[in-house]
Amino acid sequence: MLSLALRTLRVRWTAFTGSFVALTLGVGLLTVTGLALASSASTPERAPERLATAPVVVTSQNTLHVPTPVAARTTRPEATPC
Repeated sequence: MLSLALRTLRVRWTAFTGSFVALTLGVGLLTVTGLALASSASTPERAPERLATAPVVVTSQNTLHVPTPVAARTTRPEATPC
């Protein structure tokens, strides 16, 4: 039985090599995906560091003034998702 398998492998070595490469790449892709998911699931809670030591932080008024023929309208714009 083993000799039959070896003779088949000797004749169809390209199919064996292609299957081996495909399985190896598939296992590598699944491993990297699993590692990325595991690293993003357990991120530690951190305080904001970027603006923590800034001496001055400038922000906008977050109101919109639109002049119209009747009167000036003032509204607060809604947050738009990126």
